[in-house]
Order: sequence, then C-alpha cells, then structure tokens
Amino acid sequence: MLFSSMIFLWLFLPFVLVVNLVLPIRLSNLFLLAMSFIFYAWGEQEYIWLLLLSLAVNYAGAMGMEAVRGSGHDAGTAGADAGADGAAAMSDRQTTSGASKQTLITPDKLLLVALVAVNLGFLGYFKYFDFLTGLVNKLAGGTVMEPKNLLLPVGISFYTFQMISYGADVYRGTIRAERNLLNLGLYMSFFPKMIQGPIERYQGMGACIRNRHVTPELFACGARRFIYGLGKKVILANQFGSVVDKVLANPMDQISGGLGWYVGILYTLQIYFDFSGYSDMAVGLGKMLGFELTENFNYPYLARTVGEFWRRWHISLGQFFRDYVYVPMGGSRVTSKFILVRNLFVVWLLTGIWHGASWNFIMWGLGYFLLLTIEKLIMLPRNDWGIISKSLYRCFTLLAVLLGWVLFRADGMHSAFYYVKSMFGLSGNAFFNGNTVRYITNSAVLLVLAVLFSTPVISNTLNYLEKRYRIRILIDLCYIVLFLLAVSSLVMGANNPFIYFNF
Repeated sequence: MLFSSMIFLWLFLPFVLVVNLVLPIRLSNLFLLAMSFIFYAWGEQEYIWLLLLSLAVNYAGAMGMEAVRGSGHDAGTAGADAGADGAAAMSDRQTTSGASKQTLITPDKLLLVALVAVNLGFLGYFKYFDFLTGLVNKLAGGTVMEPKNLLLPVGISFYTFQMISYGADVYRGTIRAERNLLNLGLYMSFFPKMIQGPIERYQGMGACIRNRHVTPELFACGARRFIYGLGKKVILANQFGSVVDKVLANPMDQISGGLGWYVGILYTLQIYFDFSGYSDMAVGLGKMLGFELTENFNYPYLARTVGEFWRRWHISLGQFFRDYVYVPMGGSRVTSKFILVRNLFVVWLLTGIWHGASWNFIMWGLGYFLLLTIEKLIMLPRNDWGIISKSLYRCFTLLAVLLGWVLFRADGMHSAFYYVKSMFGLSGNAFFNGNTVRYITNSAVLLVLAVLFSTPVISNTLNYLEKRYRIRILIDLCYIVLFLLAVSSLVMGANNPFIYFNF
C-alpha cells in the first residue's frame, strides 16, 4: 500500500487518524501496532512471519544483554545523560563493574555479536543470496549453487538497521531494553517509516511511544508536511520518472548525448523528489499521530562538497553508519592515514552493498569512497580558495552526484559505461537531435519548478509572507490546491512507483 494510493489516502489514513485521536495512549499504541501490521501485510503478507521473528529475536536479545550484565548498571541514568552524539562517540559500552573492566569478551558483548549476526543474516539471505549464488557459479564456471529467485521483503533494509541500532544502544547502556513487547513492535513496524525510513533510534521514538499528545497545531503542521511531500512525489518525481523510463526503454545507441545529459538531470531530480517526498510524508504522518520522526533531507543539491552532500542526503542512514560503524573503528580521529582510508572504505563499501545486490551499487559506493578520501586527505575545498574556485568545486560536486545517479540507475555496469560515454560524445551517437528538443520542451516547466523546490526558496518565501502579512489561510488554501492537483494526477493513472522500495 503506497502513501500515494487512493486506498491509503481515502480509507486507511482517515480511519487511523480519527481512531488515534479518540483512544487513550495505551490503546492507541496497540491500535497503531495492529494497523502497522495490516499496512505491511497489504502487499507483503508472505513475510509477516519474518517481521515477527525479527521482533522476537531482538526483544529476547536485548533483554538477555541486560540480564547477563546484572542489575548494578543504571542504564536509565546513562540514557538520560547521553545524547545521540554521545552514544556515537562511544566505541564500546560503559563498563558496569570492576570484573567487566578486566574482561575483554563479556557475555553481553557475545549476545550483541549474535544479535547483529542474526539481523544481518536475515538481510543477507533475502537480499544477497541470489547475487552471491550467481557470483559463485560464475567463478566456478558452472552451476554450483541453484538461485532461489527470492523476493525481497519490503523495508527489510530499514527495519534491520533500526533493530541493530536498538541492540547496540542497549549494549552501550544509552537506553534500557524495552520490556513491553508491544512498544518494541510499534517502534519496529510503525507504518509511516516502516518501508522507506527514516531509520529511527529507540531513544527518541520510545519516548513518543510512552508519552505523546496530538495538539491541533502539531496535527495541522503534519498535514501540511504530508501534502507537501505528496506533491513532490506525485507531481514532480512521477512525471520525471515517466520521461526517464520512456527514454531508457530505447536502445542506447538511439539516445543522443544531449538527451543523455537531460535524462541524467531528470533522474537526479526524480530520485530526490521521490525519496524526500516520501520522507516528508512520513514526517507529516508522524506529527499527525503524535510522533517526531527524524528529518532525512536538507536540500542536498546545495552542497558545496561531496562530504556535505552526504550530510544532507538520507541523513538517518549516514548517521547510522557514522555512529555504529565509522566511529567505533576510530572515525577520522586516527593517527594513521591508512586507518582513515580503511574506515572510509568499509563504510562506503557497506553503503553500496546496503543499497542493493548489484555491482552497480558496489561501484557506486566505492566511487564515493574515492571522492571522500580525496576530500579528507587533501582537505578540499581549501580555505585559501577564492569564490570562483569554490564555485567550480560546487559544480564538480553536482557533476559527481549526477554521474553517480547514472551508475545507480543503470541496468548493469556495461549499460552505465556506455551511457556515460554517450553523454561525453565518445560513443558515436549524435549529441543533439529532434528527440532531445521534444523531451526538453515537454518537461521544461516542471524542470524549472523542480529546481526551485530543491532549494529553500519556496518555503522561505511562504514563511516570510506568513509572518509579514499574516496570510496563513491563503497558504493553507495553496496546500489544499496542491493536494487536489496531486490526487487528480493519481486519478488519471499517472506513473506512481517508489524508487526506494527496491532497497
């Protein structure tokens, strides 16, 4: 069930919002848990067992860590005192007793390792078994292993990382293990962020589960945010996606170099408005239900460097790898440049693998490893650069991101390589033809709108007008019009995929 489907917009969502408002918080939590499982089962009922198994394993594992650690450790105090950054900076948990200080391998550490292994085992089997099977067969020169053609459980990459973060935080002592299985189930399966994130920490979301209140102001803010995301998804991302799919359905030798650049730009905008639109809808839904979800995007195409781009794009994923992989290995505060490069390599190899079982994604991740390594080692852009040099480096960053998305979108490494050759006029294709003019003409207006909405120009203008002229009612009318336009587009049967369902 998509957020942009008629069933969700007119049946599921109104029912959930109304019932959530009238129930007391404990019954509301149980209701939201049930509706989250119904939401998931609507299109993924064959993997409900996996969701329940993962929940049971992580619940038992976290409780086991606290049990073997003993009752002397005041995790509640640690959780109150340690923020998210503080937790990230801890390369190991706070020791709990004199004996544990002297012991390298503790029972709770063994339980954590087992818990992470089980979570990654679920993810690895369903997401990478067939890829590894093909690789083994290719290396062996014959069929050694039979592929299973497994269907990828929707949202498994997101909820697996959430549960790993939960177990790691219990081990570190920044949170207590949740004793209420239903609360932990709601954290894991909460439908607004279940299938595409953001990747939430239990420290923040657990507080909302235990104590939240939906005010009229919070509900209205959430409704506006949901509509804003729906508009980005349906009016911009879907339209760009239709053009991209139509062009790339043609043989590569029929796509001109100029059209290749134009489609690359459209896909760069499509993936942003698709994923950030979903994130806006998730945050909006959370607010309407009394939850504050993590912001996942901060105008990434305004980034001045590649590193800054990744601090603005899919923020919750970047924070996960920072706090649970990069910093525990030493992060950037290491004495050896070799160790720094190793840390970056591990993080970006894992980032590529997380996105999909394909050489495209692995090479995409390693490409960012190379760029970020150069930036960190040479400290680019340099402080003594002038405005022109810094502006040129900003353009380089956008170019690197665009070419990265070409690799991300391609069907294989060969297709990606040929497409990039075509973009630079190295494949023998014409650079400009009638098709190029036609496609640019048909989508030029939406392209201009997309460029504006990928910056804070529109939101800053609306905020200024509201504060300066007190025209909230007119702005709300604009949101109503945007909602009607989005729904009209859906009624007319517009292309309506969600890119990140694949991950």
